[in-house]
Amino acid sequence: MEKFGLSQNNLNKTLALGVILLILFVAFRIYLFGNQQVNSLNLQRNKELKKSEVIQDIAALEKKMEVYKKVLIKKDVASIMAIISGIAKNCSVEIFSIKPDDEVAHQDYFESPFSITLRTPNYHSLGNFISQIENHKDIYLVSEVNITPARNEEKLNVNLKIKTISYK
Repeated sequence: MEKFGLSQNNLNKTLALGVILLILFVAFRIYLFGNQQVNSLNLQRNKELKKSEVIQDIAALEKKMEVYKKVLIKKDVASIMAIISGIAKNCSVEIFSIKPDDEVAHQDYFESPFSITLRTPNYHSLGNFISQIENHKDIYLVSEVNITPARNEEKLNVNLKIKTISYK
């Protein structure tokens, strides 16, 4: 009977050990499943954070674009000529003619070119004039410069192409 009691005790221990191992196996599987869920959620969260950053960048660019739209309004020819004449006067440059060329339409903006003939005492004055034109709060771009020495004088004759840009 003792053998039977001992073997019953061993059987109970073996059965208990089997149940514990089964519970550990099930718990481990549940842990792996939960861990996969957490990893999946972390990946999804990272994707959403990246999307959010891109959306914020797009919103910032749209705000900048709206500011540029306000700055790049179409200006009348008289005001453009007045601005260029004022800059020329500050730089000791004599303007002989300002001629508006044909406007060029692009998909999102207009280019308004001007041909300017001027005389300047030296390269320094010309450089200062071009610098002030290109650094003006309105957008002016110098696209072409032709320089020739003036006859019988120590001055330079200059032909410039300047264009301004306006939003459609």
